[in-house]
Amino acid sequence: MIRLTILIILAYYISGCSMNTVKSHLGTAGGAVAGYTTCAGLLQANMPISAACSVVGAVWGAKFYYKNDMNTHTAIFVDTLNTAPGKRSHTSWGNSANGNWGSITINRTYVKNSARCREYTSVISVEHSWPMNGISRESETGTACQLPDGRWTIKESTNS
Repeated sequence: MIRLTILIILAYYISGCSMNTVKSHLGTAGGAVAGYTTCAGLLQANMPISAACSVVGAVWGAKFYYKNDMNTHTAIFVDTLNTAPGKRSHTSWGNSANGNWGSITINRTYVKNSARCREYTSVISVEHSWPMNGISRESETGTACQLPDGRWTIKESTNS
């Protein structure tokens, strides 16, 4: 337990205490420690397998930072579907800590079989930090219709 605490503190200081990268680095370090501990301690695996588990754990841990902005985009997407006026409208969001952003445009609203439907365009741009370096940009055009209980379902969509 003491080793784990020291590793977390060390990861925090190595990252320069920058809020842009602390979450990602801590996720990476935590995942690496969890992977190593699982293979070395519980499975009593040899050193090469434990090292491989550390790498897998680091990649898995780093994904938490990426998923946070994806969850933000999803929440804003649903909120936009619920609150947009009946005409063309546009909503965007941005994360000033890491530069990630997204936008949702409602192109058309109509009623089909007593369900409110909205044609939309959704764009998201997420920059991954180590170990998943790179920028992902996704664009989706589709139609979402509201179910009687208030939830939305995607009827058709195309990615570009």
